[in-house]
Amino acid sequence: MQLILASQSPQRKSLLGQLGISFTIQPADVDESPLKNETPLAYVKRIAIAKAAAVSTANPGSVVLAADTPVIVGRRILQKPATLEEAKAMLRLQSGRRVHIPTVVAVADASGKIHHKVVESWIKLKRLSEAEITAYLAVVPWAHLSAAARIENLEPFILTTHGSISGIIGLPLYETTVLLARAGIKINPFGGLE
Repeated sequence: MQLILASQSPQRKSLLGQLGISFTIQPADVDESPLKNETPLAYVKRIAIAKAAAVSTANPGSVVLAADTPVIVGRRILQKPATLEEAKAMLRLQSGRRVHIPTVVAVADASGKIHHKVVESWIKLKRLSEAEITAYLAVVPWAHLSAAARIENLEPFILTTHGSISGIIGLPLYETTVLLARAGIKINPFGGLE
């Protein structure tokens, strides 16, 4: 049974690779514009399911794995910044606050039926000085990152985490293995197929 990762995220590719299974990559092409009055969680669920459905429709008989991981402060989803000033503003917004980072994992089985799971995680950042924000953005590829940040580079500024670390990075591995098993791909937790 072919497994397709419907994502171009290097983090998701790396995390899925840790499970020791073979897969191909086919990014989904879906409209990710939020709907009017859509809550952040409804948005992320809709997008992850749409990605799995789009790639599943194009590849009948395959198992498709998709995910979406927004960074949410209050009710605002922080997308990828367009400018350095926007990146600075995003880090200021997250500074000293609890940041919600849910991931929705969606798996389309070989028949096209989609199973999904919402995994909610949070981090709390220390208050960041302007010097820390400037230094951070000088070494991180902020233009390619939601909220101008990634947890692997934020570690010195994180006071607490709650939830799934792999989920915060982009693919909660426990929930992914459960959903893949439901779709017929049983994974040995120490790598490879059962």
